[in-house]
Amino acid sequence: MPTKRFFGYMLRQRLDDQTIPFFVFQARSQDIQSWAGIRRVPDIQGGTQRAFRETRARAITRFLGAESINTIPNSVLLAFEPGTTSFTPLTDHLEGCVSEIDLLNGCEGQMEWGVLEFEFNENTPEHQRPALIVDGQHRLNGMYEFEEENIPVVIVSLVDSPLKEQAFQFIVVNNKVVRVPTESAKSIIADLDTEDEDELGERLLKAGIKYKDVSPILRDINDLESSPFKDLLDWSYNREGVRLVNLTAIEQALRYLRGLFTFLEDDEDSLLEVFLGIWRAIKEQYPSLWGEDNKFMRKVNINGTNEFVVDRLKMAWEFGLIDIFDPTQVEQQTQRVLDSIPSQFWEVDWGIPIQDNANVRTMIKNDLTQMAENRKLRRRWQDDLQVISSD
Repeated sequence: MPTKRFFGYMLRQRLDDQTIPFFVFQARSQDIQSWAGIRRVPDIQGGTQRAFRETRARAITRFLGAESINTIPNSVLLAFEPGTTSFTPLTDHLEGCVSEIDLLNGCEGQMEWGVLEFEFNENTPEHQRPALIVDGQHRLNGMYEFEEENIPVVIVSLVDSPLKEQAFQFIVVNNKVVRVPTESAKSIIADLDTEDEDELGERLLKAGIKYKDVSPILRDINDLESSPFKDLLDWSYNREGVRLVNLTAIEQALRYLRGLFTFLEDDEDSLLEVFLGIWRAIKEQYPSLWGEDNKFMRKVNINGTNEFVVDRLKMAWEFGLIDIFDPTQVEQQTQRVLDSIPSQFWEVDWGIPIQDNANVRTMIKNDLTQMAENRKLRRRWQDDLQVISSD
């Protein structure tokens, strides 16, 4: 069985002998994934981690890709259960080499440099691996998925940590996290020089952080390679693309999505990924209509189609058919929803003016629903529609 050895330091933060010690070190994200696992509450009895959300991990990957200087200084918290590791102290050897430096930084009696050793097998199920993730599963997965670099990760590990200590630390860590208030962020930035303020503000927006009154989500929808609306939004920020899609159409679509999935209100990373997943599937379903000046790309249709799809995603999620935090499942379910809607619906002449109002939007939603019903009943797709004649 392979053995891993890591150099770092052991720290007992409190003097109480019952204190669980920390071993602090660094390792590369690709390596960590081979020997660190996780116990999730929905999957494993005695789990200490919440369900994985692909949307949050993708946000980390996107953050790293936004700027080559973006870093994640926060450590990942791991736990080694009792009897899984051995520690070899090296402080005495190191002090003989650099006697003029205090290697313990004044923490004598509570700190010791050395090597932590443990065995592992890559084929072991995640929940049985020697190291378990207590905090930072999305961070670690997002760094792992960032293929451009094999990123070094700062790790704080609990050594000889029983399950109850892992549960305690997870609950404490996740109940002490407080989002920086917008006003506090503005105050911090306001103390910088104008040039530095502008640079920092731009960097925050690219990293997906709201700055002043500007939300990064619209910029991401316009800029990201993974966005079907890349360079299509009609606003001054879009300097080089085709200004085709009304900005308020996207804002209204996002509001509707938030309204049905209220837990996305404070999770813009997931909101963005779910929205992009929906519309990537719609673009793939109707490639000949996408990005052209036609009724399909009009505001009233974008919102009508969005509401039709989101309504059905909500039902699929409630019945346990999809994980709304998995963009791949969102895309696949959206494709299934649209399988019964032919592109001809938007290509033929409509018998009503294409106006951006609630009545027309409702008629479009009703017709989309009717076409889905027509397919199930083996009828013609155009039967009993409101916006076009059945002829």
